[in-house]
Amino acid sequence: MQRGRPPKSEIREKITAILDQLQFSYGYEIYKHYKSLFNDATARVIYYHLKKGAEIGEFVEVNVKRVMGNYSWGDETERVYYALGPFAKTNQDLFKKAINSNLKKRKIDYEWDKEISKKISELKEEVKKAGSRDKQRLMNKCNKLLEWCKTKTKSNNHKQEINAIMSFLK
Repeated sequence: MQRGRPPKSEIREKITAILDQLQFSYGYEIYKHYKSLFNDATARVIYYHLKKGAEIGEFVEVNVKRVMGNYSWGDETERVYYALGPFAKTNQDLFKKAINSNLKKRKIDYEWDKEISKKISELKEEVKKAGSRDKQRLMNKCNKLLEWCKTKTKSNNHKQEINAIMSFLK
């Protein structure tokens, strides 16, 4: 039995539904959409779940921009933009609610090859440290990463690397 909090989060599932519609967004914008679509949550909770989701691969930080303006804390702010990662969990009911809203998709220009290489490296390290009981969980991660990779790039190099990891696990 695992200790601590369960990795599943209803808030992250709702954020996933929002990001699925927007393609990418920053924390405060996600908070505004979350508040209008679902029940109230504080901005602090949304930022926590964005960071936690980025740690576990549900979200990916794709860009950081500095925006000038007249804010209560100063002249500029830093916007961290997020997109869906390879291990994002889907909930069809939440997706339907987000689809029925007026969220408009954005086109994202991002160098996905670097992000995919990073995720593959993390997976390789996890495989090195894993025991025999973790094989099925790691195979599931490989499958999810492979599916995500297919949607983000046409390059076969990453797919071959993931398949090599999968054959090593068998």
